[in-house]
Amino acid sequence: MAMSDDRGFDPRIWLLAIGTFAIGTEGFVIAGILPALAADLHVGIDATGLLVSVYALVYGLGTPFLAVLVSRLPRHRVALISLGVFAFVNLLCALAPTYGVLLALRAVAGICAALYAPTAYAIASSLARPERRGGALAAVALGSSGSTVIGVPLGAFIGDHFGWRATFVFVAVITAAGLTAMVWRKLPVATDSHAPRQTLVERFAPLARAKIWIVLLPALLLYCAIYLVYTYIAPLLETRYALDTVPAFLVVYGLGGLAGSQLGGRLVDIYGATRPLLAALSLFTLLEVALPFSLSAIWATCATLAGLTLCSWACFAPIQTRAVAAEPANANVIFALINSSVFLGGAVGAAVGGILLDLIPVTGLPLVAALLTGAAVAIIAMSLPRELPRRA
Repeated sequence: MAMSDDRGFDPRIWLLAIGTFAIGTEGFVIAGILPALAADLHVGIDATGLLVSVYALVYGLGTPFLAVLVSRLPRHRVALISLGVFAFVNLLCALAPTYGVLLALRAVAGICAALYAPTAYAIASSLARPERRGGALAAVALGSSGSTVIGVPLGAFIGDHFGWRATFVFVAVITAAGLTAMVWRKLPVATDSHAPRQTLVERFAPLARAKIWIVLLPALLLYCAIYLVYTYIAPLLETRYALDTVPAFLVVYGLGGLAGSQLGGRLVDIYGATRPLLAALSLFTLLEVALPFSLSAIWATCATLAGLTLCSWACFAPIQTRAVAAEPANANVIFALINSSVFLGGAVGAAVGGILLDLIPVTGLPLVAALLTGAAVAIIAMSLPRELPRRA
């Protein structure tokens, strides 16, 4: 085991959060520049939403397949190479001459994310003591939640003042900075990075077991609900507020995620995974119902947005922990499948949101999202044993 701090894991794990910060910014920043990007490329808001869907879809579907291809490579090398290509692709996005080219480049960016994120979480899990894995996973997730606080609002601000192309340059710069830091500080090498190669059949084998679906389906529904609303957050806020206030609301939204990502890991270490997950999902559902009504007052909008992202990020570590507990011998496979369900949910959510905009007002999207997470709560509740173990 590598050196560890008082949290019970190698402190260099924090470097992995730089990569998830860049990937999180890339994934979410489109929501902040959606109207400007649509106007410049002469496409509709629903078509621009596909830029989110294609990134998420490639990420979700590509994760298990790509994991097989790189299974014999040391994880730290996979992390570094994927980040390097990710930075270059974002520079190309800034130069994209048409909507079609940008769509294709977003797909390539999704491939890089599919390689990096599960690798980063697997490294973090392997470099932490068993009783502190929740905290280690939360440390890496801090990059993603931090991107909603800093990366996305700043990217939206840059796009508003310097054009959407400058936003992609911004993402490329922070990715390159993170890559440089990892090389300089020598990213830790996981002890099992040379594990035997798993075939694609072996990698998908857990999907034949009902206990894995009980874990993955709530994640799929949750992230479908998140992207269903967040992809179109700018048009939603524009129903009551000026466009130039959107970055400020995104900061508030991100602050909730920053707190939630750390809260989720801490609650897992104290109470186990199931109870915190049920509580966070239930509150998320209620807040989605409240969101359209909260737009009548700034304080209510801010409170609801912060609460939504706090709850959604608080679910992440419990979802991962429940999944690994269900298949401890296949942790690498499980992390890949979780990322697949998260981003497949995101792809479906963004796409369905675009379709629904032709049928219902944008303020109706949160109510649809509430139905999805309500179903997730029901799935978990029906799967509970009579007596919930302390750390289940």
